[in-house]
Amino acid sequence: MGAKKILSYGRSVLVMLLVLYLILVWMYFKDNARQLTSAGLLLWFVTIPLLFLGSIMALLWWQKKLDKQTTDTPEMLDGTADKTDTIKPPDTYQLFVYSRVCLPEGNRWSEVVDNDEDLTVLSENLTDIDGMPMLVKPIARLTHAAALPYPNISTNAYLADSEFDDGYSDSDLDSHLDDDRFTERKAALNETTLRLQALIYEQLGLSEEILSNLAEHFHQHHQKNTTQSNAAIDIHPEWQQHYLVSANEASNANNSSKENSDDTMTAASAGHLANLPIYLCLPASADTAFLIATIKEQLATYGIPDTRLAVTTIMTDGTDAANIVANNSANNTLIATPADFINKHLLPLSKSTAPDLCLILIADSQISEEWLDTYLYSEQMTNVIPTEAGALLLFFNQAAQELLNIDASTSILLTEIGTARPTELVSDKRRYLNHLTAIKNLLIDNTLSLSPTNTTALKATDKQTIKPTKKSSDINNKENYKTNVPIEDMKITAMSDINPLKQPYDLSTYMSFLEAFIAQGALVNEHHLGHYMPLNNWLKPFISLSLFIDLAKEDQQESDRSFLITQHKNCNMLWLADSFQTSD
Repeated sequence: MGAKKILSYGRSVLVMLLVLYLILVWMYFKDNARQLTSAGLLLWFVTIPLLFLGSIMALLWWQKKLDKQTTDTPEMLDGTADKTDTIKPPDTYQLFVYSRVCLPEGNRWSEVVDNDEDLTVLSENLTDIDGMPMLVKPIARLTHAAALPYPNISTNAYLADSEFDDGYSDSDLDSHLDDDRFTERKAALNETTLRLQALIYEQLGLSEEILSNLAEHFHQHHQKNTTQSNAAIDIHPEWQQHYLVSANEASNANNSSKENSDDTMTAASAGHLANLPIYLCLPASADTAFLIATIKEQLATYGIPDTRLAVTTIMTDGTDAANIVANNSANNTLIATPADFINKHLLPLSKSTAPDLCLILIADSQISEEWLDTYLYSEQMTNVIPTEAGALLLFFNQAAQELLNIDASTSILLTEIGTARPTELVSDKRRYLNHLTAIKNLLIDNTLSLSPTNTTALKATDKQTIKPTKKSSDINNKENYKTNVPIEDMKITAMSDINPLKQPYDLSTYMSFLEAFIAQGALVNEHHLGHYMPLNNWLKPFISLSLFIDLAKEDQQESDRSFLITQHKNCNMLWLADSFQTSD
């Protein structure tokens, strides 16, 4: 890469020197009265410029030679391998996903994509720069915040967000719980927080089935851990002391074999879910303590106690790591972008052989004075209609699916595409083209059907409930994970998070990418979903994913294939409906 840059800079310098030389020589002989001879003409205007041009062409040939060597390197690394198998496909991870989306158009793929109504209305409270009522696009079906219950905020959260100082004790706080402070606190909540409360309430209400399923699992596991009774209470008082001494001796004996017991507990814990990690993505202006308390209370109504929750809050206003707040010390990992969330949480979750899951809940509302002051008025934005949206996604691995047996889930294959080297200086436009080219070759080569490359046999006692896994030799054999349908007979639904109004170049590149499938004879339907919440970098990719999941759940023919491409800073994520998924 260094040699290429030197050659490129060298050619540029020679070109500039050649131009400068010709200008100076021409000016010299123009102003000089001396007669120009044939020999001088040949030397100054032919021989020397040809030397410059020859040097420039030599550098250009050298650079092309280096480029060709770089391109041919993967094929020359393994000369004995089959030419069709020299390029190893990127790692593909299997995830089961349950999703819900909340948009002004609706909650389902068919409601959103087929909705052509004008959902904008004039706001009664918001005005534009000229003082005229603004057009907004709200979710009309949301429950009004006044009708929602006020959550019981815990002592720690209340103290962290109130005017109480460290001198107050729990008893002092309890004495104030019934006064006007809670009333004042709710009245002081900004419009964004109240609207987000309604959004979160709606999304959790739409997920009642999966939440009840999780609550049942946590209840069964919790009951197993709390059914041990204190036998000393039921013994005659004269024998209680003797019983407790015997229990202490048994405890000391157990401590001598602590390592073995720890291994046993670890193996036992692999068969259940200890808690529910929740990643709550909110704007910085929201009252996070209030919204977390809202979530905990609503989950408690389904039977999930707050002791089973591990909530991490992510500020979605920007990508600066300093804006990220981690409320759970166990998960105190900086998550600045959706790509960070995928790499740090979803990929390890997929690789785990023990049951594992996580829930991401994203909510944002632009219909408030806070948002207008921050974005519209300060940046003088035009042609922007404030709106609101939310997305809820529950990701879990194969072991968790075997454990919970969630019928409403969808098996998805996730592939991270990154063709540019970390040290290579490539423009965003060129990088996007490279990524799409890699995805095109991958999908066409595998006939739009991949297989998880990280599949590992799960350790479980009930072998009948575990689906047969593919061996590594089968994964390397492309014929074992090709579809039986030729690409010319396929109906392909391709989706992306491109905003056609703001990304015309990316749209043109993406359409050229789809033409390769059309040229193969496939019937391609494309959808661009990036115009939903364009100012929120978290909602855009996960709304697209939620709609993709909803579409993938519908009954499809063998010839139907769906995939989604979401673009991040240095890579693209390919989400492909798992063609190997079988309905139980």
